[in-house]
Amino acid sequence: ALGGRHIRTRSQSLINDDLLLDFPGDTYMHALHYGLDLAKIQYLFVTHCHIDHFYPQEFILRGSGFSAFTMNAPLSLYCSADTKEFFDTVAAPYIEPCCAELLQWHILEPYVPVQAGPYTVTPLPANHMHERPTAQPFLYLIEDGARSLLYCHDTGRFYEEVFTYLSTVKKPFSMISFDCTLGDCTKGPNNGHMGLGDVQVLRSRLQEMGLCTADTLCVLNHFSHTGKSNLYHDLCAIAEPMGYLVSYDGMAFDL
Repeated sequence: ALGGRHIRTRSQSLINDDLLLDFPGDTYMHALHYGLDLAKIQYLFVTHCHIDHFYPQEFILRGSGFSAFTMNAPLSLYCSADTKEFFDTVAAPYIEPCCAELLQWHILEPYVPVQAGPYTVTPLPANHMHERPTAQPFLYLIEDGARSLLYCHDTGRFYEEVFTYLSTVKKPFSMISFDCTLGDCTKGPNNGHMGLGDVQVLRSRLQEMGLCTADTLCVLNHFSHTGKSNLYHDLCAIAEPMGYLVSYDGMAFDL
């Protein structure tokens, strides 16, 4: 009822014009509402196969009869093996061959960096999807040689092995986007999501490691103001004095 920044859609992020993080069912609406050119996207990194982050049936829109282009460019998709299996089960039977052949799949392994154009992207195991022990959700470290983003959706507090890997990183992150699904709550290390108390624990650990400094942009993300999270202005009042920005749909940064 309040509208504005209190309204949150299912999350995804766009880096420059060419790297997309996650592909929810709201992707087409995001393109219309924010003037995004989906044709410019070359690389899609999927965090995990929950449908609020990956709705692959929408790839049918790249096919004939739906697309304004007679031939779309190839799209490189990066994900875990179980996310690709999810696509094969729920979407592949409905995707036209002319569309399917333009989807170039890259199956990721934890801690193994991949090169996607100018970006070096390292998938790190996320503390999430506990209902499917064989699944491999990811958070991503994305670097271009000058700047870096640690993208932490969806995850609870990091596994210790993730901290061990991050101890090899030489420079502080330019930006960290924190899962803060639970608003100003604290849920502990094994919830699969974080609240502000959990983010504080994580940020403090990263500060001790020299990976989060006064120059690191710290953003709270991935929540719904109509769920259990605080309203936008309420969360701002709590988090901004602590050094966080509270995200809203359409928020943009120039790093």
